[in-house]
Amino acid sequence: MSKQSATQFLSVAARDSDVQENFKSVNNPQEFVKVAEELGYSFTPEELKDVVKEHSEGVTLRRKTGIWNWLRHVKWIE
Repeated sequence: MSKQSATQFLSVAARDSDVQENFKSVNNPQEFVKVAEELGYSFTPEELKDVVKEHSEGVTLRRKTGIWNWLRHVKWIE
């Protein structure tokens, strides 16, 4: 498990609606990680949150059309 894998995942998922679609019915962090693992990624929920936080540092305005908009709709992401 690694932040590098989480970073790769976010990079692909940001551009691939088919990948995003896999997470629409996810209800908790364990399900999220399981789906990500089935897609070939290995990271913990904490690592994913850390990567999102790191890439969001200094962002003061959040647009509803941002590249991670889909991630905000995953039920367990704050």
